[in-house]
Amino acid sequence: MDRGREHWLRHFCEADAEQRQLLQWLLEEGLSRPAGFQARIDHSQRLKTLGNDWYGRDDYRRALHCNLGALHSVDFTPQEQLDMDDGQRLAVANMLLPIVSNLAQVFLKRGDWRNAIKAATLGLRHLGKTSLEDANKFEAKLRFRRALARGEPGPERDLGRALDDLREAARIMPTSADIRGCLENCKGLLRKEHKLQAEAAGTAGQDDPDAPDALDGESDGCGGAGAELREEGQLSNAQEKFAEHVGRCLGKLRRYWRNTRLTFLRTARKLLSLAGFSWAWRSDET
Repeated sequence: MDRGREHWLRHFCEADAEQRQLLQWLLEEGLSRPAGFQARIDHSQRLKTLGNDWYGRDDYRRALHCNLGALHSVDFTPQEQLDMDDGQRLAVANMLLPIVSNLAQVFLKRGDWRNAIKAATLGLRHLGKTSLEDANKFEAKLRFRRALARGEPGPERDLGRALDDLREAARIMPTSADIRGCLENCKGLLRKEHKLQAEAAGTAGQDDPDAPDALDGESDGCGGAGAELREEGQLSNAQEKFAEHVGRCLGKLRRYWRNTRLTFLRTARKLLSLAGFSWAWRSDET
């Protein structure tokens, strides 16, 4: 790691052009990062509050920019963090946690599952560095939001890890109806996924002892609308491909034995003719 380079903002602005665009927007809005430790902490709080205001107005683009600006304001280099005293490090950690929690939620609203997972993971890694009394509440929120992102269709989908996050979130906040509902829905999705995998492997009907209990009304995402189940008797894609392959193989085998039989009969007729035997050729040769 480059100790002289800021790195938190680069979690989400991986390209230099993206970071330049954000800094230009902050400059145009009069929200550029100030100098000095406490000034940067205060500025981060201001931007986080602005982000909450824009989020409440359903303006997720400005909400994203403000929260990224808040993160940028406390994005001290590793060397700068080494030079801090314990109180300063604690202030940064306490500021970072709600910012990345907000970012995870904004990314979810924008359908950016990858960055939602990255934001939640960044927050979870820094949980032990904070002194916030409601740190457990933040952990539940971060796990819940990461699970929602992992439950959505796409390359980030991972229902097994989503279930782990939801179970831990439910343990921390057992009275949350949203978390409990998503947990049960995720169990149903995993059950369906295991069933489809078993069908593809040709082991349909065998119980998976590790699969969660099945539920009615399961959906394609932890919080999304459900897809209809396959009709009874309808083959899965894997089964259709398998049946097609078997059909081709049986056809080839049948043609092979038929051609072998014809070759044998023709050869036998020639040999018998040469030996002086008459041969009544059967009409079913062709």
